[in-house]
Amino acid sequence: MILHMPLLELTKINKNFGGVQALNDVSLTINEGEIYGLIGPNGAGKTTLFKSLIGILECGSGSSIKINDRELATEPSFMRVRSGLAYVPQGRMIFPNLSVTDNIRTGLDSSNEKNVPDYVYELFPVLKEMGKRKGGNLSGGQQQQLAIARALVTKPKVLLLDEPTEGIQPSIIKEMAEKLKTIRDMHDVSIIVAEQVLSFALTACDRFLVMEGGAIVHSSDRSEVDAEKIKKFLSV
Repeated sequence: MILHMPLLELTKINKNFGGVQALNDVSLTINEGEIYGLIGPNGAGKTTLFKSLIGILECGSGSSIKINDRELATEPSFMRVRSGLAYVPQGRMIFPNLSVTDNIRTGLDSSNEKNVPDYVYELFPVLKEMGKRKGGNLSGGQQQQLAIARALVTKPKVLLLDEPTEGIQPSIIKEMAEKLKTIRDMHDVSIIVAEQVLSFALTACDRFLVMEGGAIVHSSDRSEVDAEKIKKFLSV
C-alpha cells in the first residue's frame, strides 16, 4: 500500500458575499499524487473555493492555505502559482486571439523557460499540430487541453480544474479522464477536479469530496465510493 503524504492543507476557509455564507469553514487535506473529485451541484461553492485558493477572492480572517507548510492565504495570486498552485477556470479562459503556442507560453512567465517543454506535446500532440492556429479557433476539447497545458508549464504541485468536461463531446470525456491520470503519474502532481459529470469523476479520481451549501458534507476513497449517494447530492 502506497502512503501519500499531506501536500495542501486548508483550514477554516470562509467566504461571505453580502451576508450570504458561500464557504463555511472548509477544512481538508490533499495528499501528494492523488486525484480528488470535488462533486456538487451549481451553487455548492466549488468555484468559490478554487478562486479563494488561487487568490482571486480573499478568504475570511483565520483561514489558512498551506502547501508543504508554507502559508499562502495572505500571498498574492502570482506567489501562490510560484508556490505550486495552478488553476484552470470554468470556461477555460484561454486567449482567443493568441496562437496556441503563445497561449502556452503565457504560463512560462513565472519561470526562466522560453520554449514550450516537450512533455506538453507528448501529452497533447494536437497542440503541436495546431501551434500557429488561434486559440479561439480550437474545439472545446482542444481548448481544454490548451488550458491544462498552460497550467502545467508552471510546474504545479496542485492543479485545480473547474468543470473540465463542460462543453466537451462525450467521446472525449473518457480520454480526458485518462489524461489526468497520466499527468498525475508523469509529474507527481495532485489534482482537484470540480465536476458534475459523475461518470468522469468515477473514471479519473482516487478520492471524492462532496460540497453542499459551501461545506464539505461527504468524503470517501474510490474503493468505498457510493455512486448512488453522490447522485443524490448532485440532484439537489
